[in-house]
Amino acid sequence: MTLLAGGVGGARMARALRAVVDPDALTVVVNVGDDTERYGVHVSADPDTVLYTLAGVAGPHGWGRAGDTTTVMSGLARHGFDTSFTLGDLDLSTCLARTIRMRAGEPLSSITRSLADDFGVTDVSIVPATDDVLATWVRISDGTWLEFQDYFVERGQRDEVTDVAYHGAAGAVPAPGVIDAIVGCDTLVIAPSNPPLSIWPILAIDAIDAAVVRHPRTVAVSPLFGGRPLKGPADRVMAGVGLPPGTAGILAAYAGRIDALVVDDADRADAGLGADHGVDVMAANTVLTGSDGGRSLAELILGWGR
Repeated sequence: MTLLAGGVGGARMARALRAVVDPDALTVVVNVGDDTERYGVHVSADPDTVLYTLAGVAGPHGWGRAGDTTTVMSGLARHGFDTSFTLGDLDLSTCLARTIRMRAGEPLSSITRSLADDFGVTDVSIVPATDDVLATWVRISDGTWLEFQDYFVERGQRDEVTDVAYHGAAGAVPAPGVIDAIVGCDTLVIAPSNPPLSIWPILAIDAIDAAVVRHPRTVAVSPLFGGRPLKGPADRVMAGVGLPPGTAGILAAYAGRIDALVVDDADRADAGLGADHGVDVMAANTVLTGSDGGRSLAELILGWGR
């Protein structure tokens, strides 16, 4: 099984799938459009969120490190630096290790694999979508283009997004193993991530998109609950880039690329919308926290169509 993932939803979907597949049978292809440089280090937000979640050390909000401290940020603030993009001390150490190795010429995919070994995540393959520079930018209502993290973290997602662009995607090639993981898997899963901000950057790489289009068994999980995300701006961003609201928007976001869509029980009434797209729409509990942790959802995906 291969998962296309970004953000907290992608990381938690990876954790749920890991619970039901055989060891070494899951590959997570992770968005790198959120990558940025802050404080002189390369931050790979989504790969680290997946890594920390699978290692069981993610912070209480689903990102960062549990029990982390911010001594370095406090020191930088005293020196007059803007620390609104906060990295915990342990998180910063991961980023610093990555940066040192990247500057020595090692590709991101190799570094990510090594970091996973360091954290004891050896049963799941975590692969960045590309080793090349690929950056998500958003245009807001006043026409200004913002780097993703400027919009998402520093401006708190308050701006209305009217367009998205993926700088570097045209020349980017998939990281080693990405195409084989997609082509060779029995089931390809698209995580309940924000489509324009977390999944489209992966699909913006032509070779990946072509492999996804050709895959005969692709299941997406909607990030919406009663037409709205539990948190984050997915519904507003989807509307801003011209997608219809609710489940219809998810179907449109992945048109021609999915065979099934799992929506939350709160959106069960939308099951009939898949007919026009040739998509099997199923309703289930898609919450990835709590005692179940998404295991029943993962079992549904694993068994779909069998």
